[in-house]
Amino acid sequence: MEDDNLPNHLHNNDNNHNQTHPKNKKQNTQSQTLSQITNPSISNTSVLLGLVLIAHTFTYDLTNFPESLLLEIISRLPLKSIFKFKCVCKHWLTLISQPSFSKFYFHVTANSASSSVQFRILYRYIYVSKFKDVLDRFRPEVYNSHKFSVLFLSSFEEQQQSDQFKVLGVSNGLILCCLLGPLVYYVCDPVTRQWVTLPRGRDMSASTHPIFFGEGFVSRVDENNVVVGYTVVRVELLSLRTNYLSLEAFSSETGKWVDYKLPCESPIALMKRGGGPVCFNGNFHWFVYDHGMVAFDPNKEPKSCRLIQFPEDREVETEYKHDGLYRLCDECQGKLRFFEVAYDVCSFYCFSMWDMKDYEKGEWCSEFKVTRSDLSSSDPELNAWLMKATFLPLSFHPFDLDIVYLRCVELACVVSYSIRNKTLDVVAKPIGVVDDLSWRVVIPFVIPKWPTPVPIPPVPKKVVKPRGAHRLRSCRIHTRF
Repeated sequence: MEDDNLPNHLHNNDNNHNQTHPKNKKQNTQSQTLSQITNPSISNTSVLLGLVLIAHTFTYDLTNFPESLLLEIISRLPLKSIFKFKCVCKHWLTLISQPSFSKFYFHVTANSASSSVQFRILYRYIYVSKFKDVLDRFRPEVYNSHKFSVLFLSSFEEQQQSDQFKVLGVSNGLILCCLLGPLVYYVCDPVTRQWVTLPRGRDMSASTHPIFFGEGFVSRVDENNVVVGYTVVRVELLSLRTNYLSLEAFSSETGKWVDYKLPCESPIALMKRGGGPVCFNGNFHWFVYDHGMVAFDPNKEPKSCRLIQFPEDREVETEYKHDGLYRLCDECQGKLRFFEVAYDVCSFYCFSMWDMKDYEKGEWCSEFKVTRSDLSSSDPELNAWLMKATFLPLSFHPFDLDIVYLRCVELACVVSYSIRNKTLDVVAKPIGVVDDLSWRVVIPFVIPKWPTPVPIPPVPKKVVKPRGAHRLRSCRIHTRF
């Protein structure tokens, strides 16, 4: 992927079309160039130059160019160049637009030895004056690096003077953000920089002013891995324990918010500092005191919720005292995992982890418990701190079940823990501009490799109210490119 944004033709302003020339070139030059650009050791720049020669210099009929060879060449180009070559001819446009091409592109880039790190740990808060500036912070040059890092998309100075946006969720290449203050939600594709503004929900009610938080985001894909819809869910913050879960759900298919008041088997109190919900199997899970999590399936009828307990042999006292700061519960490669760090350095076990064995029954299985004496590091400074350092869990590696990322407080760095080898390695230093870096304020951000068109919700019809009735602010959806 290049450092620039996507090609201009996505915005309907690219008028540069390649043309073939009269048939008056030498055939031996053609065969020599083809043998060079198909060499796997050649760089992307050489491949691009070779393809330009084919399109502009040779007399070759592009419609008869071997499709298998064409796939191999184009799939190794930067993303911007690929989309520009849609303008070469109708055949290339059709070829690149097929879902099978994107799958082949993913396969090629995944196996490329020169591909960059596939994900970052993203700090959720971005301080800019308008949402368009949020998209500017997701330019490829910001995160397209061979080095792992924690992405802080705002400087310390910006945090003191700009509006605050928050990244709420990431799903299949799409990002859910919101403007804090008056809650305004946006769903965007960071590659094309296309976004949709969602309509306002019940927080604009004239009679009541509920406070919502804990927004969750999940998208749905078809058999070609194309996003066809998404759901945004948020829960109401209540001051007392209640026997129900009050939430609102927005569907891109209907373009409307629908509120639910779902009964719970026991009184619950949502954790205010619990971050966003954990998404697993298409279900949303919010952390609650005493019970672990309350789960909601947006696709199940009739709508209901259920409680799921955390592992019984976890450190309950530490969890209550620090509001779950020293534990990490999230999905990883189709597994629901619970990772715990001992708060007290004198505790016998340092790291512990459980996997959900039976989701329907809520049964956990202990995977390991390790002591500090079991740990080691190839970094001399970190190795010297292993017996006394404070670690805070940040994130699971989204593609590697063996890796967990933690923050080392004393050394102000991010380390990776190998479950298999029981080793710790420094992967990012320094950590950035905040002192409260934890799983609550970060989110795994998978580097997007291909555009994900944002499904456009329908605009709900306005309801004509009788004269004298209180007029609410109308809900409209705006789409910008």
